Amino acid sequence: MKLWYSFLKDMSLSSKSFYFYIEVIMAFIFVAVLLFVVPENFEAKQTIYASFDLEEPYETMIKESLAESGDDIEFFGSKDLVKEKLSKNRSSVGLYISSENDKINYEYILQGYENEKFRKIIETSTKAAFLSEMPDYKKITKVTTLDSNAEKLTDRLKMVPVFLVLNVAFMGLFIIASYIFMDKDEGTIKAFAVTPASVWQYLLSKVGVMLISGLLSGLIVTIFVAGTNANYLQLMLLLISCNIFGSSVGLFIASFFDSITKAMGWLYMAIITMGFSTVSYYMPSFSPTVLKILPSYPMLFAFRETLLQHGDTSYVYANIVGFTLLAIIFFLLANQRFKKTLTV
Repeated sequence: MKLWYSFLKDMSLSSKSFYFYIEVIMAFIFVAVLLFVVPENFEAKQTIYASFDLEEPYETMIKESLAESGDDIEFFGSKDLVKEKLSKNRSSVGLYISSENDKINYEYILQGYENEKFRKIIETSTKAAFLSEMPDYKKITKVTTLDSNAEKLTDRLKMVPVFLVLNVAFMGLFIIASYIFMDKDEGTIKAFAVTPASVWQYLLSKVGVMLISGLLSGLIVTIFVAGTNANYLQLMLLLISCNIFGSSVGLFIASFFDSITKAMGWLYMAIITMGFSTVSYYMPSFSPTVLKILPSYPMLFAFRETLLQHGDTSYVYANIVGFTLLAIIFFLLANQRFKKTLTV
């Protein structure tokens, strides 16, 4: 009863502060960006401005060949016009094709910021295109697909786990600490110290407030973006375990300081550090151990599994159990420290 009373009181006070609505507001902003700005899938197209100084039928043949590449190609009457257009679009490249002494010359006009690797790719792809047209050309490259039925998320859905980890799981690091220090500044903690309630009840009620706002923001994003394409039972259990873990870590860090100003650097450092794992999430081939040991790394892939129709259930539940246990450990550590410092 004491815990329930403390939770209701914290919910009432939190609902009157801006902190409680930060995660929900961020959720609606994120949904708006995903639905109205971010495309369902990104198209890796290159914009090419081209000009030719060729005779027929070579010009027509090359135009048809370029059209098959799938890139966005615009044709201009001269090389100078291509350069002028390039100056207005810094993400494009230029191509000038001419003939001299019965030879066709390809000249790529780049912006200047491209590295050597990018230039080699252009050179190699051009040579490969010519070689493929040779009469004795044989394609020896063999591609073997290990799992032809592997599920894939759209580029838009791939962003949802990032939000769930950084905003739902770890934003509580900063906000729950803010609640603690706000109570200190307003004298609420001194009043709490003379009540029969335990420290763990006070802390757990704060965790409960963060859990409510975390669940709201997480479900808002998932429902609007993923719709029915999610396992909501697994998602909610994972949200709960990860949110409580993040809040417990936030309490533990806050227990070492007596003001939000002193704690802010460490809290933000923790949030930023957790964000590094998104690099491996988008580029799985780059997964060094230093990123794999971050708690946010398995969180990202676990949330991704909840968005798949046939996700890895065992992996999701392993993360639920793991982060629940870690949350309990950090909460107990925070509770021990706050018993000594809460009334300071």
